Amino acid sequence: MAANGAAGQKHQGFADLDGIDIFDKVKDKKVKAADKAGEAKHHALQEMALQIANELVKQAAPEDKPFVGAQPMLLKKPSIATPEETERVTLVTCKTVQRLIKDAKAVHVFVGQDARHSLDAKQLLDCAVDHDNKAPTTVSMASDWLQTLPFTTAPKHFDTGDRLLIYIGTPGKYLSMCIKSYRGEFDKAYKADRLVILCKGVCMLPLGTQEQNIFGLDQDAVVKTIVAAVRSKGGVDWGHGTGTRAALLQKAFGYPEGHALPKTLTYSGDAGGDSTPFDYLVSYVKYLNEVKLAKPTIPVTNWFDTGLLVSVLQGCIVNAGTSLLTDGDGLAMLRDASIGHIISKLNQMLCVEPFNTTKGVYNFFIGDGACRLNGGVELALHLIEGKKPASLTTLFIFNNHKWAIEDNLVAGTEKEHVLHNKDFYDLVQNHDQVCICENELELRETLALLSRRTDAYLQGKGSPGLSIVVVRGMDIELPPVIGDIGPIRKSVEMKFMRDVLGKFSAGCQHKIPLYGCSAFEYIQYLHIFMEEMPEGQNYQYVCGRTDIQAAHMCGLVQPEGRAVLFINDVYGINSLGESLRFVLSGFGGRQLLIMIWHPSLLNLIDHFHLHRPPMVWPSIGPELCKYYVRKESDALFVDFAGASGASRITEQVTSALAAGTPLVVCNILPEQERDYVSLDIRVKTG
Repeated sequence: MAANGAAGQKHQGFADLDGIDIFDKVKDKKVKAADKAGEAKHHALQEMALQIANELVKQAAPEDKPFVGAQPMLLKKPSIATPEETERVTLVTCKTVQRLIKDAKAVHVFVGQDARHSLDAKQLLDCAVDHDNKAPTTVSMASDWLQTLPFTTAPKHFDTGDRLLIYIGTPGKYLSMCIKSYRGEFDKAYKADRLVILCKGVCMLPLGTQEQNIFGLDQDAVVKTIVAAVRSKGGVDWGHGTGTRAALLQKAFGYPEGHALPKTLTYSGDAGGDSTPFDYLVSYVKYLNEVKLAKPTIPVTNWFDTGLLVSVLQGCIVNAGTSLLTDGDGLAMLRDASIGHIISKLNQMLCVEPFNTTKGVYNFFIGDGACRLNGGVELALHLIEGKKPASLTTLFIFNNHKWAIEDNLVAGTEKEHVLHNKDFYDLVQNHDQVCICENELELRETLALLSRRTDAYLQGKGSPGLSIVVVRGMDIELPPVIGDIGPIRKSVEMKFMRDVLGKFSAGCQHKIPLYGCSAFEYIQYLHIFMEEMPEGQNYQYVCGRTDIQAAHMCGLVQPEGRAVLFINDVYGINSLGESLRFVLSGFGGRQLLIMIWHPSLLNLIDHFHLHRPPMVWPSIGPELCKYYVRKESDALFVDFAGASGASRITEQVTSALAAGTPLVVCNILPEQERDYVSLDIRVKTG
């Protein structure tokens, strides 16, 4: 066996069922260079990754862009509808939905996975027929729900055309990107004022001449109205093809009849050529779907974390017509793009009864950046040593030494985002339940072994347990995805940053630490400031390994007693309270400037942005900080609201910093919340 990077460490695979190292079985094989078909696949993978990175580009909206129609609510303080308010907005919504359905030539209703518990939505699914296709209304299970059901050939999806499109459930920007859902159809319907999206407590729908968001409604009452209106309009067709309704609903609500287990995976010849590592992983997920179809009463579930490689893998699975085979939690984590969240799910599945006492096959897929955010490997080793679950579980970790898609947004790799973890994984592989796959050949042999283990386990001939598979060599190199950064260079935000941060660093002998972590909302502004602006030379960017760590560091003793923290208003506020207590305790010596950033509202799907509730963008940070301040002279809180008030706000902030104010919080409002005049709209309830 060949020695690898860490001195004295040996590279080996898992032991097969006969006790032989599986990597010994492929020593006579090699990984061939990509042929024309392989090169085409690699190009397609790069294109998919490029699309994913493009989704996350922060762009400056045109100064003269009118933000009309539906707007996400920037929530600076809690807003909870009273029963009286809920009654009024529900009446308006129901009346409008009834009229829209009645006036529409045809209607298409999608039911999302998180609406599966609605008895009224279930009634709509039950009344559909799948042999006519002439009714004025069609109902479909939404694509997110389908990804929780086992299949190896994707159910049909019919174009909604110019129908009134009603979606019952919760869309998600990141989720829809991963599963290739109906975003284009949503956009067309939105532009034509024929889109209704009903989530828990909120609804987007056409009111008058444009789409609007309504908050605080009773979603159950609206679902009842939708069902009654479409049934009174005529029959309801099934949207997935003739003869498919019973089988799909049985998978969703019951247990279809099982059959013999599928054949385990086998691979022959050399690896590479016309295949990629993603192809082998897709074949493994397809096998798991076949296992679930064979054993419908046994839980067989996959969970996918947030990150570039894992997102590309999901795209490959969906493009192959295979189900992700996830569950409601898996969908919720993808909607939220909650980095490292599946590690918490792993802990739950192996520690909580009856999950950990139930026979099941579970697989978790995560990148090394997201994995370290939640202590993934350390937790997995803790579970291996300390727990004896009844399930057969595998944790896949993609080890490409990167953790930030943001790097592709700034034309380079930030040194702060490089993961120096090769030695760590080389040491960890000494554990019997850890395997490192250095290439495609080792990966496919490991996947074949896992299929044999699964087969033996389900037949009562194999043991449960948790294994860790570290996958190397799956990196995808992307060109910079920076969009048009000219407006960012010239933006009012950049001028504000230069003026404020320039004054804040005046007289310092050392570079001031500028802390951050999750950076999608500000990475391009920060990069341009640090690389191109003279004021940036007085700062050192320090990226916390987590948002919690970034928040911790900003409250510690600093080289010049001053620090800056860049955060978004969701993840960034984690553990901020500890540092606020540090900064606002004692009798001086610490000064902290916090800049809070938000996403851009550029597309319809931004109403369902990652990390945020549907149609609502919480702005919690300033309010949270105020709980730690006892008198006005100790802190300044400002909203940076665009060009009209920029000079006044800049003067306030620089004056407070010069006066030694311990805490200054600048909330960089999103474009739709700046320099505007709000025009009222009122709709009668009846």
